[in-house]
Amino acid sequence: MPRTARIFAAAAGTAIAVLGCSAAASVASAERLGVLADDERRQASDFSAVGGPFDPVVGRFDYGTAENRFGAARSGHVHEGQDMFAPAGTDLVAVSDAVVVEAGADAGRGNYAAVYDRQRERTYVYFHMLRPAEVRAGEKVAAGARLGALGCTGSCWGPHLHFEVHEGRDPYGPALDPLPLLRDWTGLAAPL
Repeated sequence: MPRTARIFAAAAGTAIAVLGCSAAASVASAERLGVLADDERRQASDFSAVGGPFDPVVGRFDYGTAENRFGAARSGHVHEGQDMFAPAGTDLVAVSDAVVVEAGADAGRGNYAAVYDRQRERTYVYFHMLRPAEVRAGEKVAAGARLGALGCTGSCWGPHLHFEVHEGRDPYGPALDPLPLLRDWTGLAAPL
């Protein structure tokens, strides 16, 4: 169940999810239905203003097939991220308030950026951006801030975002499967 729906379920005793809408739009829809009391409305509104999380890809995207998922076998290594397919040039945004720990380009990752979310103690990594990242190491970014555009640079076969999640402040630390988080964030679109 998406995080927004869980908040509504906990707050109002009814699971309400307005799929494809931002948290703020979901709160507004719930208010129209009259299922949120004043304190519940404050709790839900506070959630939408606390710095994410948001989907890293703005708009419609696809998760591809099993070979695009975390843990898939890849030429002598294991795929440590989740591929997200959308048209080249699609905006990529910070999933949460964070600090940029690394940005650059190489033959494998292409144009990339890694941002650390201190609140959740995770580093989110974005590979294959169309152009160099629009952020630099040490820069603070707000949830929903544009980091770059989806592309196909480096070792890549078509436009997509390779999205990784790592424990702690380390883009090379232990990798976590991003798909459960991404599914939890579905519909939490960043306000651009």
